[in-house]
Amino acid sequence: MKLDIRKYIRCLLFVLPFLLSSCNQEDDINEIFVSGQWQLVNYYTSIDWNNYNANAKPTYTKPEDLKVINAFSIMFNDDGTVQGNIENGTYSGKWQANAKDRSIRITQIECTVSLSGKNKEFIDKLKNVQFYQGDNIMLRLAPNERTTCMQFRH
Repeated sequence: MKLDIRKYIRCLLFVLPFLLSSCNQEDDINEIFVSGQWQLVNYYTSIDWNNYNANAKPTYTKPEDLKVINAFSIMFNDDGTVQGNIENGTYSGKWQANAKDRSIRITQIECTVSLSGKNKEFIDKLKNVQFYQGDNIMLRLAPNERTTCMQFRH
């Protein structure tokens, strides 16, 4: 069997762009984060970070609780600032994400109201996030152990 080098090169030239593009797993930070206002869906426990929704258990299931937390929002601005709404108030801070390891930090959070109850829970969780997962439709933020998360949607 004789190898036709021209066919081999043509095949390689056809396949090479697909191979190279599939190797780039780095996220587009601005496409994900700087894509408008995100609304909190819920907090989840017992998550498997590598198997997107397997075994995830929502923290809140009562309609009155969901009404409160679903009003919480966050907006990531391209200048590195973050802002959002909590119950009867707002907050602002700084954010920075790294596409290579999908890490994120939200720091210097200041609120317009005293924190207690669900407001305090939300802000405390934001302060502890270290990793993100998602796209410009759905976003999950998790602390270091990645067994719990906050889930947001547009």
